[in-house]
Amino acid sequence: MASLSFRASRVKGNMGKKAPKRLKAVIFDLDDTLVLSSIDFGKFKGLVIDRIVQWGDDEKLYSPSETIVVILKRYEDRARARGMSQTELRRKLEELDRIMNSVELEHVHETLPIQGAAEVLRLLRKHGVRIGVLTRGCHDYANRALSVTRMADLVDELECRNSDSKPKPDPEAYLRLAAALGADPGETIFVGDHPIDAQCAKNAGVRFVAVMTGDVPEHRLKEAGSEEVFEDVGKMADWFLKFLKD
Repeated sequence: MASLSFRASRVKGNMGKKAPKRLKAVIFDLDDTLVLSSIDFGKFKGLVIDRIVQWGDDEKLYSPSETIVVILKRYEDRARARGMSQTELRRKLEELDRIMNSVELEHVHETLPIQGAAEVLRLLRKHGVRIGVLTRGCHDYANRALSVTRMADLVDELECRNSDSKPKPDPEAYLRLAAALGADPGETIFVGDHPIDAQCAKNAGVRFVAVMTGDVPEHRLKEAGSEEVFEDVGKMADWFLKFLKD
């Protein structure tokens, strides 16, 4: 079966990283990488902050302009610093999870595929490369979004917010997903649209390629460590084809 092999990395931040002999799996972010997100992230973060403030925390410490990763991490750290028990903290985080799930699912039926995404997934699978999706969305949302965009059958494994692993940029979820795909981390590459994805790749010790279908400009993606930046996933087909070997 054909395989993919990589040239050496050229971008600072990935320099010195040994190129894998064979690419066994490609792991993609979901929202604004494979699909055009239907999630109202302003509402999503606003409702989470509202609930945190209802529980007595200082509203001035939280802003919808921050990522949900930062908001939740700050809440967890402050809750632990106040001596909240692990049981109580878990209960509150589960409540915040339900709020996020609800917003994610509100308009999931409106999710659209990124142009050319399905074709790239088919290309990789044709050459024996397994496909994973790593997302901070809930499992139900990820499944439905992929189904609505007719890509569910092209994905081998999912790692979502509701999984047992820590979310990106912590490398735990990525490494767990790579293992589920039957690949060593060095036999994978991560494709995403955000510096959080780049940081996750760096923490996992894997290569990162970015797409500009989110709201992050090219220079920021390069600064974050992306070795290549593409307009969208569909434009990656030729890049992958360059490394196809019989």
